[in-house]
Amino acid sequence: MTTICYKDGVMASDSRVAIESEDTGVTHIYSAAKLYRKTIQPTKQKLLAGGAIRKINDGKPFDVIIGLAGESSPGLVFLDWYGSGDPEPESINGAESTADFTALILTPDGLFSADGYCRPEQILDEFYAVGTGSHAAMGAMYSGKTAAEAVEIAAKIDVYTALPLQVMKL
Repeated sequence: MTTICYKDGVMASDSRVAIESEDTGVTHIYSAAKLYRKTIQPTKQKLLAGGAIRKINDGKPFDVIIGLAGESSPGLVFLDWYGSGDPEPESINGAESTADFTALILTPDGLFSADGYCRPEQILDEFYAVGTGSHAAMGAMYSGKTAAEAVEIAAKIDVYTALPLQVMKL
C-alpha cells in the first residue's frame, strides 16, 4: 500500500510496505535510462492538440521515472521489463495473472499509467496520484500543494501511507 504523486515534473512517494504484518520502508519510485517504448507511442511523430506535430526520439534512450503502487512483485517484474523491447511478461500479463499494481511512468513526453496489462495510457492532467492515499493527495494538490507535500498530507490521513518521503525530478 502506498501513495505516489506527480506534479510539475516531480514524482513523490511514501515508503511504507507491510510484509507479514510488519511495516518496513522500501523504495516505490525508480529512475533509469530506458528505451522508448512503442507501447506508449507507436510512431516517430506525435499529434498535439491543435494539429501540431512533434518529433519523437523513437528508439533512443532517455531518462524515465517509474513509481509502483500495489503488489510489489508484479510491479518489480514490470519495472525490469519496461523498455526492454521483450514481449510482456506472462507472469503479470498472462491469462492466469492476477497482478494488481499501478505503474506511473514519467518520461520527457509526459506522464503515463500502466497496470498488469502492460499498456501505458497517457495522463493529461496537470497532477495525478495513485495508491491508497490518492484521494487525500489529490485534494492536497488541488489546494496548491506540491507532490511531496501531498504525500505528507496523505500520510496523516491514510494508514497505509507513511514517511519518509522519496522524491525524484525528471
